[in-house]
Amino acid sequence: MTRKKKLEYIVDYYWYHILIAAIGLGLFILLIYHIGWGSRSKEFTCVLVNQEVDYARDQKLAEQFGAYAGIESEKILIDSDYQIPYRDKQLESVKESSYEKFFFNWQAGEIDAMIIPESFYEFCLDLGGEFMEKMIPVRETKIKGTLVEEKDDPVYLMFAADTEHKSTCELFENYLCDEVEE
Repeated sequence: MTRKKKLEYIVDYYWYHILIAAIGLGLFILLIYHIGWGSRSKEFTCVLVNQEVDYARDQKLAEQFGAYAGIESEKILIDSDYQIPYRDKQLESVKESSYEKFFFNWQAGEIDAMIIPESFYEFCLDLGGEFMEKMIPVRETKIKGTLVEEKDDPVYLMFAADTEHKSTCELFENYLCDEVEE
């Protein structure tokens, strides 16, 4: 048999073996990648509840905080896409609630800091939510002009009690409260 005939014979009769081996090799490489380099965990996550969704503002804040804290901005998540109706606060322009997303992420330990209205803070306490004792009014931080705040429902920066990133939370608090312009 010539070399060409041998190759045709192998391809004709063993193509599925070759395919299975290629798939197995691909899965093995994928597994190695995920074990070695696939970690996508965030070093800090802050959510803004019932604020205007502004991805540009969120990204800019993440980049500025990352530069301040010495953390890559890709490892920081600032997310304002949390529109949650609760009690008497019904959001007219919201088509989809982030209620499950918020509480699931909080329970899973994925949320470190929250910028929330006082009424939502009380709502969370009624549901058994636990916060650190710090309750920082947003009007006393660098981001005071970028958020919506009702007179009778002030907005606060709060930290989840069960966060694994306490030192990063302290850095975030320092970043927002240092050199606040009056």
